Amino acid sequence: MMSSQRLYYRKPNESDAAFIFDLVNEPDWLKYIGDRKVSNQQDAVQFINESLNAKQPLDSLGLRVCCLASNDLLGENTNKDTPIGLCGLLKREYLDSIDIGYAFIRKYRGLGYGIEAATFFKTYAFDHLNVEKLYATVLKQNKQSISLLEKLGFRFLGGLVENNIESENIMLYVSYSDV
Repeated sequence: MMSSQRLYYRKPNESDAAFIFDLVNEPDWLKYIGDRKVSNQQDAVQFINESLNAKQPLDSLGLRVCCLASNDLLGENTNKDTPIGLCGLLKREYLDSIDIGYAFIRKYRGLGYGIEAATFFKTYAFDHLNVEKLYATVLKQNKQSISLLEKLGFRFLGGLVENNIESENIMLYVSYSDV
């Protein structure tokens, strides 16, 4: 199992349906990632099986559920093993290297979990997958996500180019291996 200081990371499974339903229906997910048409728990199970667990070229790729590794100091209703977000590495056909992605339940944003998880997966990409560069795509309106990427050392490359057309809204960021 993969873990960092306060979190551990595991593959999504059908028992995550309620968490996934909540996450993909948060206003920020809908605004910055898009509507995945998950309107009930059955849709969430289908989204887990067909999207989150979609085949990637390497078994270590894919989004992982970020869970609290201990009873953090967030109150009585937060327990160890609580899923708080998704983070991981993806191979997208339109990029020549892997991409990092992340999303967290609003309640857990601003507490350092996003930077912790993204740092873990960035390090994993460079140290274990031996990639030379790591991409991140983000809507230019998503200032919180852009701030996180910049804290991680990602640099703005330009609009995402797909089918020889540069996007005005989807920004491409990159981080290079130190090796």
